[in-house]
Amino acid sequence: MFNSIDLFSGAGGLSCGLSQEGVRTLVAVEINKDFAETFKRNHKKCVVINEDIGKINFFKLMKNIHPERIDLVCGGPPCQGFSTVGKKDEKDKRNSLFWQFLRAVEEIKPRMVLFENVSGFKKLYKGIAFNTLVSELNDIGYKVKSEILDSANFGSPQHRKRTIVVGYKEEITFNFPLPTHSKNGSLFTEKYNILSDAISDLPPLDSNDESKKYLKPKTSLQKELRGKEKNLTEHNSTNYGDKMKLIMSLVPKNGSIKDVPEHLRPKNCFGNTYARLDNDSPSPTITRNFGTPSSSRCIHPLQNRALSTREGARLQGFPDSYIFYGSKTSKNLQIGNAVPIHLAKALGKEIFKSLKT
Repeated sequence: MFNSIDLFSGAGGLSCGLSQEGVRTLVAVEINKDFAETFKRNHKKCVVINEDIGKINFFKLMKNIHPERIDLVCGGPPCQGFSTVGKKDEKDKRNSLFWQFLRAVEEIKPRMVLFENVSGFKKLYKGIAFNTLVSELNDIGYKVKSEILDSANFGSPQHRKRTIVVGYKEEITFNFPLPTHSKNGSLFTEKYNILSDAISDLPPLDSNDESKKYLKPKTSLQKELRGKEKNLTEHNSTNYGDKMKLIMSLVPKNGSIKDVPEHLRPKNCFGNTYARLDNDSPSPTITRNFGTPSSSRCIHPLQNRALSTREGARLQGFPDSYIFYGSKTSKNLQIGNAVPIHLAKALGKEIFKSLKT
């Protein structure tokens, strides 16, 4: 078992996946109260610090809380403030979450570093943020590798591309995980897990409805995510108005607002809104608004409603036993912002191998 510190931990998707492969989180840092409470309820042996990272002295933290060696620092700083990354002004550094991440790495001195961010991170602000991250990690003694990985290639029932940057000490070797899944399957990969593989055991819902009883599991993924749970939780729908119900009823299989009669379309909307998911493919990347039909494609493939909180959690790979704290809006935000568990698990497997050598 190896030890990690999870920065900007959110609800704990990254830690959940890493822990399944023997990389346990000793400390998590998260400023949002609901997110921190969710993390705490699901990682009970972890110290969760609900605080601004800029106020944390990691030298003191290491000395007073956990004398054990920290093998990994992981996290994904929010993109806000990255535009100032290239500036060497000390005030900018103190205020930037990007620089706070690097400060934590320098003070904790882990054997490995895992940085995750949006798929376009390498090109963000003309590459300044990515190039600065690599050069700063090099300067404090880490070799660096990076890849853009799609969670669907590792068993997730969702396409979600993330930039993964891994730093590791000279004596360590690291390789990114090879895909375990592909669209058609092959000698070396299984077929993608598709949307129906993840959610077809969850009962139908009407508007403003809830169900606490499972249907029979139909796939290995459903059995995996359900685990030993007997009672279904977080499977609920919003109370829609008559016009919204009508619009959704007119969206055909795999269709969108473009298929709805023009007089019913909202005046300002994007082409991928009020759009129905494809039951036979991995879902597109879900957002924090996956419970809102007017958001990007999130209408249930067979029912006239947006995804329930449990369905969103399933697409991110959270087990049904995972407890989310807060309002429905907060829970959906936590889920939509998370690192897919299957991707985190694949990375954890390779990180464990690297730390073991």
